[in-house]
Amino acid sequence: MSGVLYGLGLGPGDPDLVTIKAAAVLADITVIAYVTPLKNAAAGASFARAIAAPHLGGEKIEITIPIAMNENPAPGQLAYDQASREIAGHLDAGRDVAVLCEGDPLLYGSFMYVLERLNESCKIVTVPGVSSLGAAAAAANLPLVSRHQSLAVVPATLPEAEIKSRIAAANAAAVFKVGRNMAKVKRVLDVLGRMDGAIYIERASLPEVRVLPLADAPDDAPYFSMILTTET
Repeated sequence: MSGVLYGLGLGPGDPDLVTIKAAAVLADITVIAYVTPLKNAAAGASFARAIAAPHLGGEKIEITIPIAMNENPAPGQLAYDQASREIAGHLDAGRDVAVLCEGDPLLYGSFMYVLERLNESCKIVTVPGVSSLGAAAAAANLPLVSRHQSLAVVPATLPEAEIKSRIAAANAAAVFKVGRNMAKVKRVLDVLGRMDGAIYIERASLPEVRVLPLADAPDDAPYFSMILTTET
């Protein structure tokens, strides 16, 4: 009998936000796989594994997926190809495998790239996690939408005009992937009249969390940051 592939959402960073179900899988699973950021040919520490660490039981077989954090998707596709083959080998041998993802595995989650490669070949169980969106709103104590309002989830890597049109069409917006795109997002929100009340959240749920008015946010934001804006 082949093993089960788990897409394991681990939440935004605080290990206490790992769900009971995810913690149970982590305690019993045989094999874990996770992304390690690759910079200048050196693999960094995995944030997902750090979140999972307090919940891991016993020795694990570990599969790392080194991904360069840049705009070129080709090396990352090759890394997912290789990792998926390795994961498939363990599944064929009857071993369950959990792919660890910070946040939710299907909201900008790395698991989706393994899922599309192995979706037809094994049993798959996706365990949802607390998303970075939920964690950021909670850190800011900011209600996002109610009743018939709509929420746009917008990557800051899009062209400026596209960001503007997507935010303008919704009552509230969560801007992901801020990084070096901060100035572009600020320009858009200023033009739309949405700067007042826009909130910048960095490392939501972690001890070093920062919640600032967007006007006071740093020009170069870290990867784990988000902008939330609602109609005033």
